[in-house]
Amino acid sequence: MIYRLLILCLLFASPARASSEVETLKSEVSQLKELVMMLEQRLKTVEGQRIEVEDLSALAKSNPVSVKSANNAKVTLASDFRLRYESIDKQGADHRERERLRARATLTYKGDDFTGVLGLASGGDSPTSTNQTFGSGGSTKGLQLDLAYVIYPLSETLSLSAGKMKNPLYRPGKFGLVWDSDYRPEGVFVGYEDSGLTVTAGGFWLESDTKNANERAVYALQGRYETALASTKLTLGAGYFEANISGDSPFYSGDTIKLGNLQDCLGAGCVYVNDYHVFEAFAEVALANDISAFAHWIENSEADSDNQGYVVGVNYGRKKQAGDWAAQLAYQSLENEATMALLTDSDFAGGGTGGEGTQITLSYQVSKAFAVNLLYAHTERTTYTDSQPLDYERLVLDFSMKY
Repeated sequence: MIYRLLILCLLFASPARASSEVETLKSEVSQLKELVMMLEQRLKTVEGQRIEVEDLSALAKSNPVSVKSANNAKVTLASDFRLRYESIDKQGADHRERERLRARATLTYKGDDFTGVLGLASGGDSPTSTNQTFGSGGSTKGLQLDLAYVIYPLSETLSLSAGKMKNPLYRPGKFGLVWDSDYRPEGVFVGYEDSGLTVTAGGFWLESDTKNANERAVYALQGRYETALASTKLTLGAGYFEANISGDSPFYSGDTIKLGNLQDCLGAGCVYVNDYHVFEAFAEVALANDISAFAHWIENSEADSDNQGYVVGVNYGRKKQAGDWAAQLAYQSLENEATMALLTDSDFAGGGTGGEGTQITLSYQVSKAFAVNLLYAHTERTTYTDSQPLDYERLVLDFSMKY
């Protein structure tokens, strides 16, 4: 079609010519025709090989932007941003307020052979927080490696994950009794999933370098079974993890006796007193009308006392569409030696173990990409450094965006 238009343009634009000139013109037009046909064929070839961007409107809808190549490998970019206001009242300490942010971006490659994930996040080097506090005169803020792992399918039901990953261990009610939501274990896990049964087993390092004389890995096994009973969904599970850290020095500078676990600081440096062989059992029941309840219990068999923890809670609503509401009411009791203080929810009762009390969360989905969350916790903190339990209240207001 294109070469025909070009021929017409040339003929109508040219005055009458001699027969020899006409023959010359015909020859040139024939060559031009062949060239245009080659260009058309090349264009079709390029179009057949092009990378297709799927649903660019997804950006406005807060869905991750995806790119699919000719070999069906899919690359997805997802990011989120959160502004936070915190108000903290701790008995015996001055009232504290602060403004913080969290920014994350994750690139995911999903091919026929494996899935690869690379993520960056704001914050410092804390294992359980990527928040960054505003201040220091508006100084630039830290950006850290948050995720770097691969998932390799061994079969239709079995997969292998390795690297610095999202925690594959299940958190009932999405509550941080044992694991903070931001904790990224560094290790290897095998996952099995079939007919409602999910089993996760593996290990991750607290320290992998032998030159530090503090090499230590944690080993974990967890299973859960999901079934439906009429309109009710029931989840039952149990697990175990083992951290033999007695005599080891803390693996992170922020892990002190104030965080909850007993440490012996009479020598050259502080060391853990107890190992942590933690057994867990949990249950969740999802009812109609977006109501669910959960319970999670743990016990450390390597401590003679002060070694148990539990949380019970109720969730209502969901956050998917604009105008959706959600709420959670939970009560948690976590004794000091029940689990590793370093890895628990960093918000509840100031983080770590030795906290007990009630936490309420309200969420409102303003739009598909924007949500407002309000958290209030009235708790009591008991540590080895205080002679009596101390009241600890926390109010958190979050503005969360996905783009």
